[in-house]
Amino acid sequence: MAKNDENPYGSLIGMMRKEGAADNPVPFLIGTVETVVPLAVRVGDIVVEREDLKINSFLLKGYERRWSLAITNAEGETQATSGGGHYEAFSSHTHMQNTIGIPDGTYTTLDDFVVGEELLLLMRQDQQQFIVVCKLK
Repeated sequence: MAKNDENPYGSLIGMMRKEGAADNPVPFLIGTVETVVPLAVRVGDIVVEREDLKINSFLLKGYERRWSLAITNAEGETQATSGGGHYEAFSSHTHMQNTIGIPDGTYTTLDDFVVGEELLLLMRQDQQQFIVVCKLK
């Protein structure tokens, strides 16, 4: 069996290469985070510095976004806490929880790029700038 028959994408990639890879470089590349501060990404034999990178904003540490979680059924109870004082009503107690929801909230991303992490990059047509599309696992 020919190698291209084993991989359904092999013949497509071969055809793309044959049709002029020199004139039409592959726009998607995989880069590896070389340093975090300042951010630098290795793509093949070159290191791309932060000023030559456009980054999908939700990948950046500190990215904020508003969100809503519709009220839904839940099961459980709150943790036992004490209200203090000497009265029965304030002694340690729990409450049943049967719904949960967040009608208007904000989340903030805490993670950052990690040295050695792989990124999917899109190369601009002028080959002077790269767009960081996503992180790869």
